[in-house]
Amino acid sequence: MSETGLVLGGGGLTAYAWETGMLAGLAEAGVDLGGAEVLAGTSAGSLLALELAAGAEPADLYEEQVNRERALLEVDFTLGMTVRYLWAALGSRDPDRVVERLGRLALSVRDVPEADVLDAIRPLLPVTAWPERTLRFFATDALTGRTTGLDAGSGADLPRAMAATCALPPLFPPITVGEGRWMDGGVRSTANVDLMSDCRRVVALAPIPKGPGASPGAVAQGAALAAGGARAVVLVPDREARRAFGRNPLDPSRVPGAARAGRRQAAAYADRVRAVWHG
Repeated sequence: MSETGLVLGGGGLTAYAWETGMLAGLAEAGVDLGGAEVLAGTSAGSLLALELAAGAEPADLYEEQVNRERALLEVDFTLGMTVRYLWAALGSRDPDRVVERLGRLALSVRDVPEADVLDAIRPLLPVTAWPERTLRFFATDALTGRTTGLDAGSGADLPRAMAATCALPPLFPPITVGEGRWMDGGVRSTANVDLMSDCRRVVALAPIPKGPGASPGAVAQGAALAAGGARAVVLVPDREARRAFGRNPLDPSRVPGAARAGRRQAAAYADRVRAVWHG
C-alpha cells in the first residue's frame, strides 16, 4: 500500500495546460503534489505524470504553457473521427459494452502504422527509460476491454506505454504490448481514479470530469475510493475554466488561458487538497 497517489486525467492540450496551472497554484499555496509516491495518468495526463517523475517543477511546466514555449502533440481530430467516436460511445448504456464498441473502432484503424504513433510520441518525452518513481499510464486493451496502469513491470518500454495511453481511436491504432492491443484509457474513464485503490491518499485532477454516455464520472470514482477508506479528492474545472478551454480541447490557442484558469482555481481547492495530502 502506497501513502500518496496523484492522478492526472486526459483531455487534450487544454486539459494538460489546466493541470499544470493547478499544480503550480497548489504548490504556491504550500501543497506540492509532485512528490507523490505514485504518479498516474491517462492520455495527456500521462505525459505530465512522466515529466513530474523526471524531476520537472510545476511552476516551470506552467510557464511553458502560458508562454507556449513547448508544443505538445498537435493532431487533427476531424469531424468524421468525432462522429465515429461518439457513435461508438453513445451506442449503449452499459459501460462495458461501450468499451467493447470503442475497442472495435480502435482495431478498425489500419491505415496508420504503430511505428508512426511511436515516432510522433518519442520527441515529447523528457526521458525514454522508466524513472525510479512509481509511474502508471492507464490504457485499455481493445481485445478484452480490460483497463490497467502500464508501468515498468508491464513488459512495455516507456515510449510504447506512452503511445498506448495516447492511442485514441479512430485517430490512432491500438499499440501492441505483449498479447494485448492497448488504446487510450480515456475510452473507459477520463481519469480512472478508481484504479488507485492501493493508495491511502489520492488527489485527482480531472479536466474532463466525465466522458460521453455511460462512461463513469471521476467525482463518483473518487467517492468510491473514499467509501473504501482512502482519503480522496477530485479537482474539476469550474465554469470560468471551462470557458477558457473552449469547445476544442486540441486548440493550441486556448492553452495559455487554460493554464491561467488552473492556477487561479487552485486557491479554491488548496484547503481541501491539504486536508487529504497532509491531514
